[in-house]
Amino acid sequence: MNKKKEPWQIVAARYCVENSEKGFEEKNLKSYIQSIYSVSDGHVSQFIEEDLQFPLGSKYPRKERGGFWIPSLDLVSKVTDYDELKEARENSKNAFCLSIIAIIISALTLIIQLLQ
Repeated sequence: MNKKKEPWQIVAARYCVENSEKGFEEKNLKSYIQSIYSVSDGHVSQFIEEDLQFPLGSKYPRKERGGFWIPSLDLVSKVTDYDELKEARENSKNAFCLSIIAIIISALTLIIQLLQ
């Protein structure tokens, strides 16, 4: 998948989710994002603070375990929701194309019947 087609925040969240089993270090996340996008350290740090340390609905700040982070459920949901929305848009485009083809076929059928 071409990562540049996704917002950098989604790519960062996807990195967190894909590396959730073994965990990941903050510096690895930063270097990964900055190797694809030209995002400042401040923006990546803000992402880490808002989505890893203080996710929505969290009463207390999360801490890295043994130097490694694991993503919050909110972050996993963001990636899943983004993927589902992307798939739904593709499906709606395909459905629109099929409906146009069906209209054209029915119009041709009507014209042929009228000419007979």
